[in-house]
Amino acid sequence: MSFLTGKQKSGPSMPQDLGPLRQSIMEFLQQQGFGTAISGPQGGPTLDTSPYKAMFAQNRAEAVAGAKEQAGNLTGSGLGNVIGAAAGRSVAGENAFLANLINSNQQAAAERYTRLLGGISTAGVSTPQTYYQPGFLDYLFQGASQGATGASQLGWQPFAAAAAA
Repeated sequence: MSFLTGKQKSGPSMPQDLGPLRQSIMEFLQQQGFGTAISGPQGGPTLDTSPYKAMFAQNRAEAVAGAKEQAGNLTGSGLGNVIGAAAGRSVAGENAFLANLINSNQQAAAERYTRLLGGISTAGVSTPQTYYQPGFLDYLFQGASQGATGASQLGWQPFAAAAAA
């Protein structure tokens, strides 16, 4: 008998065509995994160090030249220790620079991945709207009311009004 009376219903929180699209994107991301954010799909792009090689070579040459000048008149293992230490510091600086570069690239990729997930979870979604779905009796009384209004506009009067006149 619930069809006779109206009831409160809750509407969808997002358009119907958005659900399958969201589901397919989520399945793709689950297949790729979070590692995609770090390395990119299928291993991702490798870090190209060629632009930095000339800079590293120049810094290393300056470090070795400075070490030779600092060594003065040392020869043999003393000279080798001074030059080796300077070259080691130069290489350590290069490695720190590259590690920082790789880390910043990974963080940028992880942020892109997070923004993508954030957009999927909130785009097109709203609070479900509550609405009233009329039942049979609602439509019956609405029709009777419109019928009575139409009859009065045509000049028809209810029985009691006609008898009193």
